[in-house]
Amino acid sequence: MLSARQAARFAADGFVLGSRVLTADAVEELRAELARVIDDHGGDGPQPVRLANLSGDPAAPVWQIVNICDASPAFMALVHHPVIVEEVVQLTGAAELRLWHDQIQYKPAAIGGVNMWHQDSPYWPSLEPKDAQLTAWVALDDVDPDNGCMSMVPGSHHWGNQIGWLHGVRDFEALPPQFEGRPTPAVCCPVAAGGVHYHHSLTWHGSAANRSGRPRRAVALHYMTERTVFHRGGGHLMEPFIASGDGEKVEGARFPLVWTRD
Repeated sequence: MLSARQAARFAADGFVLGSRVLTADAVEELRAELARVIDDHGGDGPQPVRLANLSGDPAAPVWQIVNICDASPAFMALVHHPVIVEEVVQLTGAAELRLWHDQIQYKPAAIGGVNMWHQDSPYWPSLEPKDAQLTAWVALDDVDPDNGCMSMVPGSHHWGNQIGWLHGVRDFEALPPQFEGRPTPAVCCPVAAGGVHYHHSLTWHGSAANRSGRPRRAVALHYMTERTVFHRGGGHLMEPFIASGDGEKVEGARFPLVWTRD
């Protein structure tokens, strides 16, 4: 489990570095699975929900794969990793924990693009409330400032849904120094391969371009607590898989239950 100090840092900042959860061999297995799923895209085998270039720029790609766990037993096992699940429960106080979806973000060496400042849950219009989710971000490479590690703004998870304001920031390196009188320092968050980093669904974050000679591969596991309910008509690509009625707790086979207090 996380220490009391780590848990307190998460409560204050909205993010914290967790444990090392993967051995070197496990990291290599997931890298190989990532390459296999990309090579098999559109083939006859099980497929992820989405594979796309988030940046929209073929010269500076940020490859996104949504629900690689649907196409890879190794990534599905990671969703259920006992240390990750235990630490997410510790940070959220959940009575029940499900996967909303996973998400690969892969910045190729030298050309990987920027992920602009954002919050996670405002991009999930099918879910309410916006503070009932948490992301476990597992590095498959050593991720540092040279190859595009995440930066986060401490305390920003307390400021509500500010995605409209963040969309007005046009340059990743030029985040305004204040928001409504609150300082907005950008804290760089390096993660070693096999390590996990946690952030709240409303924490402001983004990542710089990868200009190094190394790839930056990682998988974000987006978990939701039992407080998460379905908002019909939100329009998220996972909405067709939700078996719940409007206003009901999100359930369904594509949202595996990873922990329950019962």
